[in-house]
Amino acid sequence: MESSRHTSPAILAFAVVAGGVFLLQQSGFFNGIFRTDILASVKAEDVLSASDIAAMEKPVAADIDTAQTASLR
Repeated sequence: MESSRHTSPAILAFAVVAGGVFLLQQSGFFNGIFRTDILASVKAEDVLSASDIAAMEKPVAADIDTAQTASLR
């Protein structure tokens, strides 16, 4: 019995495309395309701690002027 030596055109096309992509990658065509840079920077003085946030908060009652509440009544 003889086996068929037929090779699928899809496999050949895939091999050609994969070889082309490999050669492009080796030549440096894709350098920097998939790299992402983080452009943000954080300084130590820009970071807030829980105590800083608590110091910035004002009690709600301190914002109300008693003269204004008396005139509203």
